[in-house]
Formats: sequence, structure tokens, C-alpha cells
Amino acid sequence: MDNETQQVYTAIMSIADKIDGYLMKNSLYHESVKELLRMDLRNFLIFLTIADHVIAKDEIRYINKSLGYNFDDATMRRFATESNILREDFLNHPPASMHYFLEHAKDAFIIHEAKYYDIKKLYIMTFQAIGEDFLTNCKHIDMAEVNQLTRYRFMLESNINSYLKNGGITPQRPDSIPFKLKGKEESITSDETETHFVGNISENNKTLDDLDSLLNELDELIGLDSVKAEVKNLINLLKIIDIRKKNGLKAPSVTKHFVFTGNPGTGKTTVARLLSQIYCSLGILSKGHLVEVDRSGMVAAYMGQTAIKVKEVIDKARGGVLFIDEAYSLANETPGGDFGQEAIDTLVKAMEDEREDLIVIVAGYPDLMENFIKANPGLKSRFQKTLHFPDYNAEDLFKVFLKFCKENDYRLSDEAADYLKLQLEEYVRNADEYFGNARDVRNFLDIAISAQANRLLEENTTDPEALITLTPADLAQAFNK
Repeated sequence: MDNETQQVYTAIMSIADKIDGYLMKNSLYHESVKELLRMDLRNFLIFLTIADHVIAKDEIRYINKSLGYNFDDATMRRFATESNILREDFLNHPPASMHYFLEHAKDAFIIHEAKYYDIKKLYIMTFQAIGEDFLTNCKHIDMAEVNQLTRYRFMLESNINSYLKNGGITPQRPDSIPFKLKGKEESITSDETETHFVGNISENNKTLDDLDSLLNELDELIGLDSVKAEVKNLINLLKIIDIRKKNGLKAPSVTKHFVFTGNPGTGKTTVARLLSQIYCSLGILSKGHLVEVDRSGMVAAYMGQTAIKVKEVIDKARGGVLFIDEAYSLANETPGGDFGQEAIDTLVKAMEDEREDLIVIVAGYPDLMENFIKANPGLKSRFQKTLHFPDYNAEDLFKVFLKFCKENDYRLSDEAADYLKLQLEEYVRNADEYFGNARDVRNFLDIAISAQANRLLEENTTDPEALITLTPADLAQAFNK
């Protein structure tokens, strides 16, 4: 770090130390704020690093030297894969340390000893300064990483502004394991026992006779031929079972719950939404909506909260499909213990209690999902059907790009179409574990649209045709050419 950045970093860490000392002195439940901040800065820098899908040695060296880690290329890739940093909604979750800095920003014991009187601004300044220093010191840098820094700062500012407007309510309490001094007994206050739903709900807007339109929607999905075939086979089986029941014949048992495996951006959530609506059309589910959550939506920060949180999620999902993304993270073990196992155990019981009107789909990377299934003996018997979502090939990605263009009123020139096909073929050939499939394609389009906007302003062009047309020069920005 340069001297100015080091001063900012030292100041924020000193304040984190003071907050830790205050909380420990008062025997309050808390995590190490200093360690939380260091981990948040680590995740932030990795977030910048993977923006261009390349992890360079100087980037790893900066993180290790500045924050005291010991990553190599393999361990950093594995960490990024197994954490939530690769998730599309990473920016929806503010850093865990923010809670403590916002809560204690006005405390006299902090203000009196800190050189910076506006702790909230210092918090933002820390990430900005370290981000800029990181980009300056690393040779492998492009606009994607610069844009990620801007997006991260905007996220921090938005959450802090939300905190101020809401009268001091933190945007999100930290989601990890609390501790307190040994030998001290302290009751948890009411605000610590509150749970809040963290996830997405997609309502079912189809009618009971919409099965044909849902199957057409399934057919229109790009790629996924093996997944489509499996879903259609299942639908045919369910139809025959229904006919058998109506004729007084015994109906074979069919596994309702699924494991979806595959890399990000392969359509797992989309297929889960269609399945919830298809099952409703077949009369198996009463509502057919989709509730999507991940670890943060099921695991709470304090003892006893996790079971309550899972039950609330189950209540919202009853009558539809509960889709748990990156379910393997529930089975991750940490040195201090983990409430993820409590979430798994509560889920298993709920699947039995609500078996008539609830379907659960768990999703994640193939190898990591094996750990999840082994986390509770009841999981293997309930998840007997696995659907694998393969990566898209270059032709599929090209179709996805055209689909996104159409949805946003853009089109490719003939030259741009030829250029894009060649770039996508090369991109697929060089794919690594960070391959994001449709998510990458959306990012490519966003970069191309931004490049087109800059080009049109420089050319002083507002012709309607030019406004909707992307050229090879625009696309080149997305592929760093």
C-alpha cells in the first residue's frame, strides 16, 4: 500500500480494535470486528480480481502482503468458488463489518480517540482507497475491474444512505457465528432474536390449463437438451400416474425433490420456476410459486434463530417450490461451529411434514453438492433425482446474446455477429472454473452497450439505426481486444 492508503487502513483498523474492546468490556455478543473487516476487504479485492476472469500473480501478491493472507492461485480460485463472491447477487449483501461501524459511528469513545470524525465516510474511503491502490499496483487491469470498484462503492453508499434514512436501522445484520467472553452469561436482546426473510419470491401467474404454454416455454430455452428431456419424461410419468389413480390402480412413488448441479448461468433457477408452475398445472402443488434462497436466507447469527428462519422460509414456500441455491454452503464446517447443520436438520423434518404440498430443489456445483447430501442421513433418501445443467457451447452463448439484445432493443451488425461468434468460440475453448455461461454473456452485452454509448457521443451521432446497432468495435471492449 502507498503511505496515504496505509494511513487510512491503519485508522480504520484502530477503530475496529476500539469497537472490539468496548464490546468485550461490556460482555456483548459480537464477532471480532477487526477480523470481519479484514475478511470483507479480502472479499472485496477478490471481487475486483475476478471481474476480468483472470487471477494474476501480482493481484494475489497484493492481497497476501496487504491483508496478511497466504493465497496461491489454486487456493484463491477454490475460495472464490466456494464462497459467495461469484454469485450474481454478491453486491446485494453489504459487508458484515458495516453493521458495527454504523452502530458505533457516533459513540463518544470512538469519536474522541479517532482522527476521523465521520466514521461512515472513513468506512467508504477505506474500500475506495485500497481498491484504487490495488488497481494501481497490479499490471493486469482492465475496465471491468474499474467498473466493479465503482459498483462496490455505490453499494456501500446506498446501504449507508438507507441506514441514515431509516433512522439507524442497519441494512443487514452480519450472518456468521457470534461469540462472547467465556464465563459471562448475557441474555440476547429482542432485536437479536428477530429474523427477516432474505430471498426472492416468483409468483405463479399461470392458470391451471397453461401446461402447453409452459412446455413451449421449456422448449424455447436455449440449450439444455438433456434437462428438457428429463423434465418431459417426468411430466409423462406424472400424467400416467394420474390416469392410473383415476382407474383405481396403484400409483408408483415418484421423487418430488431434485438436486440441480451445474455452473452459474446455466438456467437452473429458470427451470425451477417452470417446474413449480408445471407441477401446479398438474395439480401436484396448490400455488406453484417459487421461493429462492441461499445460506443467508436460512442461517441466522444467533443460537436458536436458524430453526425459526428455516420454518419461516418453509411457510413462504408451502404450495410451491423452495429453491436453495449453493446449498452446499449449509454443510460447510468452521472451526467455531456452524448453524448450517441446524438449517439442514430443520429442512429435512419440514420436507417430511410438508410432503403433500412442497417441493425442494437444491442447487450447486456437482462435487460440492455431494458434501451437502451427506450432511444428514435423511437427505439422500429425499433427493433421489439429479438434473445436471451442462455449460453452454459457443453457439448457445451466441443465441443467448441475441436474446438479450432483442430484450433490450439492440441488434448486431453483420460484421459484429461474425466477430462475436469467433470470440465466443475462443472464450469457450479457454473456459475455466469461473466460466459464467449466460451471466458472462450478459456482462459482455453490458460492456458493449457502454462502449457503444461512448462511441456515439464521440461521433455526435443520434441516428435511430445507430442507437440500436452494436459494432465489432463495441464488442471488442467486452473481450479486451
